[in-house]
Amino acid sequence: MKRASREGKIFDAALKLFAQYGYKKTTLEDVAGECGMTPGNIYFYVKNKKDLYEKTVRNALDRWRASVAEAVANEKSAPEKFAVMARRSFEYLSDRGDITAILSRDPDIFTLSPGEDRFRDINEGAMRIMEDILAQGVREKSFHKMNVGHAAEFLFSVYIMFLIRAYVKKEGENVKRTFQEGLGLILRGLCRKAPDGRNGRYAGSKPIKRA
Repeated sequence: MKRASREGKIFDAALKLFAQYGYKKTTLEDVAGECGMTPGNIYFYVKNKKDLYEKTVRNALDRWRASVAEAVANEKSAPEKFAVMARRSFEYLSDRGDITAILSRDPDIFTLSPGEDRFRDINEGAMRIMEDILAQGVREKSFHKMNVGHAAEFLFSVYIMFLIRAYVKKEGENVKRTFQEGLGLILRGLCRKAPDGRNGRYAGSKPIKRA
C-alpha cells in the first residue's frame, strides 16, 4: 500500500473515532485497531495523538477545499463560479456528521482572527479560489472593479461567521435561509440604481479616509 493511501486510511479511521468519542477518549491504539494496523505502524505517520488529530482535521479541511475547487472548475462565468463556490462550501457539511461532530467539540477550528488560525494555509488556499473568481469577474466586467484581496477577506469572514452559526452553534434552518438570501444579495447588489448616478458607484463605495 502506498504511503498516501495508508495515510488516507489512518485519517479516515481517526476522523470517525474522534467524531464519535472525542479527542480525550480516543487513543492511538483505537485508531490502529480501526484501520487494521499496529500502534507502531501509526508512529511512522504521526508523532503522537495531538499530531494525529491536527493532521486528521487538516486532511478533512483539505478535502473540503478540493471538493469546492472541483465544483468551481465545472463552471465558466465568474458569477456561476461564485454561486457554486458559495453553495458548495456551505452545504458540504450538511451530510458530514463526522466533521460537524468534531467542530462542536473544537469550535476554535473556525476563527475570524487570522493570527489564531491553526489551519491558515488551508484557509488561504480557499481564499485564493475566491480571489481568482473575483479577479475573473472584474476582467469579464461581470463584477465591479474592486480590490480583490480586501473583497475576498470580507466575504470569507462573512462565510466563516455563517459556518459557525450553522454548524458549531447549530442555529437551525433559519441560518441556511439567511445565507441563501445573503448570497443572492451579493450577486444582485444592494442598490437598484446608484444614488449619485456615476456608473454604478454610490457614496458608500468611496475609500475611507484615514486619519
